[in-house]
Amino acid sequence: MAQVKAKRVKDGASRKDAKVALIRLLYERGYRRKQIIQLFNIIDWMLQLPKGLEREFLQVVYAIEEEKQMPYINTAERLGLEQGRQEGLEQGRLETKRATARNLIKLGVLSDAQIAEATHLDMAEVAALRHEPKH
Repeated sequence: MAQVKAKRVKDGASRKDAKVALIRLLYERGYRRKQIIQLFNIIDWMLQLPKGLEREFLQVVYAIEEEKQMPYINTAERLGLEQGRQEGLEQGRLETKRATARNLIKLGVLSDAQIAEATHLDMAEVAALRHEPKH
């Protein structure tokens, strides 16, 4: 099929579209990764693209790979995942601030107000950290 496309299609954009369609078929037909790579190399050799379209072609191939490896998730699930990521980032930032405050408390040089200012934590939080049991 790649050889037929290579002979019929001459302009770059059409060649790219044909090449993408063939690559997509490899994934849709359920070939194993090793088979896909081998067939990809043959298709890549037969349907060569102009230099300007190679990067665009690869971006499409990467998108196909990601799409085929990741099961479909609906909009609500996608929004839930994004919210979970944001909450995780916020939690990580808070833990970093607390760890910094604990280290500053151990140094014993700064007041709670100075530590709160440096870490952007509330004074009450710094005071609570200061009174945490030592491990």
